[in-house]
Amino acid sequence: MEIIERLLRNKHSSDAKSYLVGLERGRIWAEDNADYFEMRHWSEADPREFDYLVLPRGEDTYFTILKRDSPLEWDQYLKGWIDGVRQIARDY
Repeated sequence: MEIIERLLRNKHSSDAKSYLVGLERGRIWAEDNADYFEMRHWSEADPREFDYLVLPRGEDTYFTILKRDSPLEWDQYLKGWIDGVRQIARDY
């Protein structure tokens, strides 16, 4: 969570910041909230379907709250979020 807070202090919009915030948030979700089947589902998500993906319950709200603190790009956040889940799923 500390990483997210540091990144959000930067009030400029950037793809890298959005990706890194999403990456960290995806890791947190996978470690703290996801069961095996949810983690597997999200770790196998196809990036070409990003327009149709809806984050698990509460995660879309979390993005909205983070975006109030600092500009975030949805596509990069989502890509990072899924990559974060994939990292945890590999270790599972």
